[in-house]
Amino acid sequence: MSQDVSAPHHEHPDVVGSRNRLGVILILVADIAFALSMMFVYFYLRQQNVNDMWLPRATEDRPATQPISSMGAWQIAAICAVGLFFNRFAVSGSRINSKERINIGTFVALLLSIVGLVMQVMQMNATGFTTRMGAYASSYYLIAFVNLLHLVITVFISLGNWNRGRLGLYNTNHWHLTISNVWWIWMTVSAALGAFALSFA
Repeated sequence: MSQDVSAPHHEHPDVVGSRNRLGVILILVADIAFALSMMFVYFYLRQQNVNDMWLPRATEDRPATQPISSMGAWQIAAICAVGLFFNRFAVSGSRINSKERINIGTFVALLLSIVGLVMQVMQMNATGFTTRMGAYASSYYLIAFVNLLHLVITVFISLGNWNRGRLGLYNTNHWHLTISNVWWIWMTVSAALGAFALSFA
């Protein structure tokens, strides 16, 4: 008995959403493990300060490595928190089929993720040191680069959410927004962890 394979196969949105949520959770578990190990390395190198290379003194070849204020990192974390609020606002709008709330929430979240990304790039370009200028410098760039990567992913996700909301694709299901909210939560927590670590130079 032959089976007709010409008709397209459509899975229920809840099935697709459940599978994608599992994928996001697995990605988050790996990312959280890496972030925590990064925090351990930062404080371990700071505590050990082998050969006084955490913040090397000035030499004939290079100036002393000066730590930068963690205020910029905290500002980015605050922007991420506000973006999380607006993304959550969009999620709540999708559950009551409010296109206006979806569009406002996703658009503001997109703008804030772009602002955070630009601020992160500007801060990395204004450090005054390179990765070879001590353990603090290399640890700083590791934390900053991870945060930069998170923000790039967030901009991509937020752009997709805003475009789908603009097209009215969240009227029937909203699992995309729900999943992205989980990512926003972790991204905000990760940014705050990085800012916390950089507060101890």
